[in-house]
Amino acid sequence: MNRFARTIARISLALLGLRCGPSTSGGTGTQEPLPDPAADAASTAAAETGTPSATDAAGGTTHPVNPVERPSGPDMTEAQRAVVRGLNFMGASRWGEAAAAFEEAVALDPGYADAFLALGQARNELGDLAGARQALERAVDLRPEYGPNHAELGEVLFDLEDWEGAERELKAAARLDPTDAFSLGRLGVVYRRTNRYDEAVAAYQQAIERAPDDGGLYNNLGVALRKLRRYDEAVKAHQHALELEPGNAVFHFNLAVAFRGQGQEQLAIAEYRSAVRLDPSLADAYHDLGLLLANQGEDDAAIDALQHYVDLAPADDPGIAEVRQLLQELQD
Repeated sequence: MNRFARTIARISLALLGLRCGPSTSGGTGTQEPLPDPAADAASTAAAETGTPSATDAAGGTTHPVNPVERPSGPDMTEAQRAVVRGLNFMGASRWGEAAAAFEEAVALDPGYADAFLALGQARNELGDLAGARQALERAVDLRPEYGPNHAELGEVLFDLEDWEGAERELKAAARLDPTDAFSLGRLGVVYRRTNRYDEAVAAYQQAIERAPDDGGLYNNLGVALRKLRRYDEAVKAHQHALELEPGNAVFHFNLAVAFRGQGQEQLAIAEYRSAVRLDPSLADAYHDLGLLLANQGEDDAAIDALQHYVDLAPADDPGIAEVRQLLQELQD
């Protein structure tokens, strides 16, 4: 290997290590053993149905749109009429008016569990997590055997990063409702956030038993398996996710990462290319693709990918200076 090639390999490895952390898995390409990216490496690609990161988000069957029973009939109480008004506002995404109606309902009937549940949902939509928590804790106290009360409270505690509380409530939700795959999937994310990867794998596997057609759950299972360096199983999980959702760019990204863990650089390159074809804004995929192409001696293609990364990445990205250095080396 000449001095230029050694420089490119050194910089590529340093950049992968900077973003990803060390791996115990061996590789078969021109590099030393490839580091495996952190579970949330694709965080720039917002795929988690409105939640933390791409690796999580593609994942999960959603809650029922509204687990609150809609009152009806001529003999409704004033509290029930207020709930109906609130649900109508909720359906129109008029969250402030919905919250006011539900507050009226709980003032009229302090024992109305569904009104507290709906109030917690509305406050959550308004970004009032503390108020949502208070309302949902009351709903749980009033109706402890209703799974959606625990599921909604678990979601709020998740957003508050109260991992112990979120775990408790999500477990209760999944136990009380045997169809609730969402809470088990969310529980898997809690375990990943607290570095309990074996438990995360078990939670995702249980969720898949309840929702076997949910590609996001297989994707998240693959991410947890990667954290355990179980790359062969991770590849299978990500491939299954793509069988269910072949057009999902983040799933291709995560399969590429798993292939890297196996040392299969050419397969990884193909998946990164699929990811950026499906989502040209996926900066992390351009980053890793460029480094692998540089390692393979495909200088022109590496320059193109890395330039895309530089154009897309935030100015304060910790790896951007080193990428610019590598681009300079490749262009000289």
